Amino acid sequence: MDTKDLKPLISALDDGYRHRPHEMFGYFLSATMSLWGLPEWQAVPEDVQPQIGKAIDAYADIVAAQPPFMDVLGPVYMDLASRGGRAQLGQYFTPWPIAEMMAKISVGRPMPEDHGLVRSCDPACGSGVMMLAFANEILSSQGPEGLLRLSVTGCDLDAYCARMFAIQAVATCNIHNLKMGEVLVYRGNSLGPWDDLEVIIHATAPSVAKEPAALDGGRLAALAAAAQSHPDVMQLDLFAA
Repeated sequence: MDTKDLKPLISALDDGYRHRPHEMFGYFLSATMSLWGLPEWQAVPEDVQPQIGKAIDAYADIVAAQPPFMDVLGPVYMDLASRGGRAQLGQYFTPWPIAEMMAKISVGRPMPEDHGLVRSCDPACGSGVMMLAFANEILSSQGPEGLLRLSVTGCDLDAYCARMFAIQAVATCNIHNLKMGEVLVYRGNSLGPWDDLEVIIHATAPSVAKEPAALDGGRLAALAAAAQSHPDVMQLDLFAA
């Protein structure tokens, strides 16, 4: 994605000296999720509420103009890091072309014939770029019906990253009028212990049969197994529903 496409969002979040980049980004994440009725993560100061409103509008416009499931927030996060606050924002995510290539390789085999969800898990999801690329490829190659059978799970120790993935997955579905089978995002350590594992979002499409709870033991065991897999394959590891 060209950086110029992200300029309206980056400009809205670049608040000069009043608030550091990671603070503005956190307010944006919190305010976006609050719009969906999810718990507030960080209270947005009154003096920046208009800027955060502009940022949310800019983000919606960017998502609408891009193909579904593009990683918008990862590049924004890294651009803000370059403007200061690297201690908070000093992370680097898989570039979209690489994530897209890996997704194409993984989706090279057909979805199983049964009617259950097919699950994909990234136990160190960052901005969610790998799972977003995977969803994009499923939609491109198998259409809305394939997307409706897809369950994506992501987890990250970083509270910003976990919320980035949750927002990007849900916002794309909302703005592009798509339905994914299931989206589950955690904040915490994929390997456990899971006493402080935070469920950022757990959403299923209306047509999907009841799924196990987010903190179901089987789900957590699968998450840990993905984290223990070989690092070259763990991010796009598929396992049957």
